[in-house]
Amino acid sequence: MSDTEALEVQEAQRTAAKRANFELLKKKRRQQQEFSLKVNGEEFTFLFESVSAKTWDDLVTRHKPTTEQKADNMAYNPDTFGPALLSRVCIDPDMNEAEWREIWTSEDWSKGELSELFWSAVGLCNKGLDVNPIGTVSE
Repeated sequence: MSDTEALEVQEAQRTAAKRANFELLKKKRRQQQEFSLKVNGEEFTFLFESVSAKTWDDLVTRHKPTTEQKADNMAYNPDTFGPALLSRVCIDPDMNEAEWREIWTSEDWSKGELSELFWSAVGLCNKGLDVNPIGTVSE
């Protein structure tokens, strides 16, 4: 692609894109993602919805690491933060923190299985926006 063609593409993208404004940004919805999971041979789905930055920070603050966990440079106590986060992020099925804690401490769930759910929730909450540079504006 020649420089002229690249500039034409960038100009077309700028023309097609809307300029952001406060009202538009206020209407942004939280991200959702559906996950499937096989349990005893049957496939089930979960619907996760990201939490706000404030909710995330509040959860981290409420689930402080133990002294040993702090020594390992952990920002939160994964034993309590995991069920708390999943209870906020998983909107379908709607399960409260006590229910997630029961799953979290169950003898039937492996660390790997729980980690998959947890890191899926963390990934959704920490996923960024789809920000695409369109070009450089020069004077």
